[in-house]
Parts: sequence; structure tokens; C-alpha cells
Amino acid sequence: MTVVVVVVVAVVVIATYLTWLASRLDRLAGRVDAARAGLVVQLMARADAAHELARRRDLAELADMAERARAGHAALLAGAGLGTTAEDAENALSRALRAPAVVAVGQRAPEEVRAVDSAAARVALARQFHNDAVGDVRSLAGRRLVRVLHLSGRRPLPAYFEIDDALPAWEEDPPPRSDDPAGIPGA
Repeated sequence: MTVVVVVVVAVVVIATYLTWLASRLDRLAGRVDAARAGLVVQLMARADAAHELARRRDLAELADMAERARAGHAALLAGAGLGTTAEDAENALSRALRAPAVVAVGQRAPEEVRAVDSAAARVALARQFHNDAVGDVRSLAGRRLVRVLHLSGRRPLPAYFEIDDALPAWEEDPPPRSDDPAGIPGA
């Protein structure tokens, strides 16, 4: 009788642990989906802000890259993966935002690029949240027990979203250092 109780307790403990692992994978997958949705929203906001800046300042290259990125957002909203097509469009937009003509606008009129700068910073944060969530899923799904028992089901592993999201340099030359004789009045 004691052996039966021990076996039943062991089976219950193992089943509880496996159920917890499977539900954790589901929660993490939900977190990836939410982070992906947030990332897409931020990518759309950045493209819209870039398009508005391009329209106001007549920046043709920036307008083209913003339109290309916006076209890719329709597919992302329809559920397409964050693959190389989206990455390429977003990288092209990032390069266009750092083009000399756009940087010159930022140096002459920093208030005009404030929306683009803010949107670009939010994209960087959203991408970090997404990639952290993907890393958590991939880490848990890579465990031997999860793989052997197929606890993650047939769901493919989510992919990282890697883009060049470095912010453009809008500021003019840095202020002179205090130990620089050229920066000291009367020196």
C-alpha cells in the first residue's frame, strides 16, 4: 500500500511539473505575440513620423524608404513573420534617417525631428522587449525534457528581429570642454 501511495505521489508531482512547463511555454509564447504586436505598432509610428518629416522638408529618399516600410507593415499586421523582408525595409529606413540631408534638418531644426527621434527610441525598446521574449521561449524550448516530450507542440520557434536601430546624431558640434583653452572666455 505504501509503494502505491509513493508511486501515485511521484506521478502527480511529475505530471504537475510537466503541466507547469507546458503552460509556461504557452505564457511565454503569448508574451512574444504581445511584444511582436507592440513592435509592429512602434515600427509603424516610426515610419509615419519619418514620412511626415519627409513631407514637410521635401526629403525624397526618406519618403521612399518610409513608404517602403509602411508597405511592409500591412503584411505584418496580417500576421506575416518578422523576417528578412521586414528587416530589410526597416534597415533601409534607419539608414535614410541617418542620411546627411536628414541630419542637416535635425541640426538646423531639432524640434522638427523630435517625433522621429522619439519614435526611433521606442522602436529600439520594443525590439529589445521582443528579442528578450523570444530568447526566453527559445531557452525554455531548448531544454532536453521539453524537446523529448514535445511540450512546445508543433509551434515553430520565434525568430529574433535584428535591425539597425541606432539613433541619428541630431546635435551640432559638442560644446567645448572646460579644459580646452578655446572654450574659456578671454583665453
